Amino acid sequence: MTRRLVVLALLAVCAAGCGAAPSPEQPGAWDPVVTVVADRLATADAVAASKYASKGAVEDPARERVVLEAASAAAAPRGLDPAEVSAVMGDQIAASKVVQYGLLEDWTDRPASAPSGSPDLTGVRTTLDAVTPRLVDALAAAQPARADPVCRGAVTSAAVRVAAARMLDSLHRRGLDRALRSLCG
Repeated sequence: MTRRLVVLALLAVCAAGCGAAPSPEQPGAWDPVVTVVADRLATADAVAASKYASKGAVEDPARERVVLEAASAAAAPRGLDPAEVSAVMGDQIAASKVVQYGLLEDWTDRPASAPSGSPDLTGVRTTLDAVTPRLVDALAAAQPARADPVCRGAVTSAAVRVAAARMLDSLHRRGLDRALRSLCG
């Protein structure tokens, strides 16, 4: 997966005129967005641990609806299309599920690797709720880059940088990749 991201990033740089887009080492317009996305995704471990301990379901349509409505409501005041922000936030929810299902499967197969405690899901949700306006702000700042022909490559480059800086494992890189699908228009 990392190799694929690097190849895509390099192709995007060359397609943009070999130098017009940032290299995988240089920050670009999408780095703040991908950083906030990674911050949100980092909570998936605690959510999975809570659900593992409580035997709760990963799927929570009522909570998802609340998150999507909050993101949509935050979009218009920042000059963003609520439907586009809702799509991006839907990707965040889907990415969290990728990580949660992966961890739960691992912990079920290898119970010795499972967490011993159960994080307070209410506290985790408070953290998640605080990330939503940060993400919408970052999306607003990056909005001009959304329609850029090299958007996908720039997002991929940002993902490579953030994944490397955070030393994400393959499960979390898969989650990050899933979280970024709707960023480019």
